[in-house]
Amino acid sequence: MDMSRNKIRFILGLAIVSAIFFYLRIKTLGHLLTWDEARNIISLRAFLSGADTDPFYSNYFFHPPLYMIFAALLKPFQAGLDVRLELLSLLFAYGTLVVTYILGARIGGRKLAFLSGLFLSLMPVSIAYDTWIKRDGLAALLGYLSIFFIMKRKVFWCAVALAFAMLAKESAAFFLLAVISILAVSNGKGTTKKILLISGTLLVLSGWWYFGFSAMPRVGPELYFQAERLASAWANSPLYYFKKLLPDMGFPTLIFFIMGVLYFPYLSLRKREYERLVPLIIFFCVYLPASFIIVAKTPWLCLSAAPALAMTAGGGALFLLEIAKKIRLALPVLASFIVLSIFVGASFSYDVYHGKSYPNGWSGANSSRELAFYLNKKMASGERLMLTQFSYWGEPACPICPIFLYYRKGGPVYVIDGKNTAEEAIGQIMDKKISWFAVIDSPDPRFNFHALVKDAEGSILGKPTAVGQAYVWRTDFLWQDK
Repeated sequence: MDMSRNKIRFILGLAIVSAIFFYLRIKTLGHLLTWDEARNIISLRAFLSGADTDPFYSNYFFHPPLYMIFAALLKPFQAGLDVRLELLSLLFAYGTLVVTYILGARIGGRKLAFLSGLFLSLMPVSIAYDTWIKRDGLAALLGYLSIFFIMKRKVFWCAVALAFAMLAKESAAFFLLAVISILAVSNGKGTTKKILLISGTLLVLSGWWYFGFSAMPRVGPELYFQAERLASAWANSPLYYFKKLLPDMGFPTLIFFIMGVLYFPYLSLRKREYERLVPLIIFFCVYLPASFIIVAKTPWLCLSAAPALAMTAGGGALFLLEIAKKIRLALPVLASFIVLSIFVGASFSYDVYHGKSYPNGWSGANSSRELAFYLNKKMASGERLMLTQFSYWGEPACPICPIFLYYRKGGPVYVIDGKNTAEEAIGQIMDKKISWFAVIDSPDPRFNFHALVKDAEGSILGKPTAVGQAYVWRTDFLWQDK
């Protein structure tokens, strides 16, 4: 059976977008792990090995289990798990791209589908996070599937997709808000019954986790107040995520997005088609709660809005295309902005992006890996390590960094309070027969251990070796001959 010309163009457009998508993301495989990524791996291993005394064991129950179920199939105790999990995240991200492409076609036709996929492939925020070892990608894929199903008027399957999205991550609740908003603006019959059906399905399919296994009710309030205490460190402004639109999208795509914000409501009013409002509904259902309700501002929280940003930007580009038919100057402007968008994506630097959007965490992650590699090289089998708490995230209560644990090869680690004196540290070194001692310092004056470093340097320990944001001493000479 011969395919129509439109179908061939549709598939060809998806193939082009897919090639760009994978080309820009394959380069990020094997990246430096961040705190959450390393913690996810370590908590998965602790859970699978039944090590309930491991401090990271309880983290397995903090977020829903669906992502971890997939992760457990990838040989968690073999080397290279980080890359395998990055590929899993990339697979979920590509699924989201395909769904976004199909949604774009339903909302505005083949041209919007191509432009939506193109902008999503090129946006820095997507390139930066599509291979991260986090639950957000799976939650986004299932969330956009629920949007697709509700637009197809398949309410039950929308509810099923939403339920599984909620089993991927709690932030999928934003998609429930979006689905309810879409039902509200669609003016269809039986809206209340549909909402009740969706709510009931969510309760049956995902409620068991939240009411029976999740650690969130026990530790969530404590983390909330901790986040509130540290809010200033996360640029706690209601406009934080709106300010991030420029680095997350790039200037040319942001211009298209602003035009799309104006264009879609205009089309919706003119043609009375609620579908035109769907990208904006998703955008506001994610960005408004994240900006005005959630206290701690993490750079990746709004990642699930990226496809909506891309679809809206695609609408803006179509708006320019319509203008181009009437004004000769518009077509060169449109072409120039698309070329600039491609340039932004092609020139993307993984390290530069994360260094700017996550400065403390990124420099701390580099320091943890550098320290782990240094000790892997220097420490002999059987030698013992003692160190202070990791403090460069601005929270000295953290005993040990999961990034350091993931990259380090060796036995147990003894952790002491960084507020100790050098004399107290030396006493513990001799008592426990410690061969290596490291002070994990911080550039933040509120949480650094400069006093201990200076005190230790003036003691019998002498001058340390600086490794990242840590200071390291070899200490076995204190007890070997005694």
